[in-house]
Amino acid sequence: RSLLLKKGYDAVSIRQIADICELGAGTIYSYFSGKAEIYATLSIEVFDLLRDTFQTAADNCSSPTDKLRAMGISLMEFSVKHKAFYDLLDYFVSSPRMIFPRETKSRIDEYGMKVLYPIMDALKEGIQAGEFHRIDPKQHALLFLGMIHGVIHLRKLQNTMLTESGFDNLCHQGIENIINSLRVP
Repeated sequence: RSLLLKKGYDAVSIRQIADICELGAGTIYSYFSGKAEIYATLSIEVFDLLRDTFQTAADNCSSPTDKLRAMGISLMEFSVKHKAFYDLLDYFVSSPRMIFPRETKSRIDEYGMKVLYPIMDALKEGIQAGEFHRIDPKQHALLFLGMIHGVIHLRKLQNTMLTESGFDNLCHQGIENIINSLRVP
């Protein structure tokens, strides 16, 4: 795991994985069909950890708005606290090429939907309470996650363009803008 998270997908071979595990490459292949399958297994760990992070954040709040806010902030914190996992997730989401075979990708995407459940639940709760517009919870959960993920990428500007306003302020403003776009006036 550490080798894959440290060096990235393209820089690691099955031979390197086998060497660090003190196993033969054949032994690795008896458990995994290849490097993509190993990464798929790691991505499932990331999805579980992120879903638990969102669920914990939501469980500590009472209103749908507060739940979304807490989950947005928890994603910011996750990107620092679990940087290697976040980078792995980012690699798969942002890669311009298909890393996994189509069947593996479908299985991972289906499993990854679990990450969206706490966000979707907060959105549904807000719709039912009349607090949010009637929107597609799945689509807007993806937008919520994607927009915050995009803002997190701006962290690298914290010592240049964001020295005055600050990166954390930008993230919080982004989260509030997303939430405000959902609210019924």
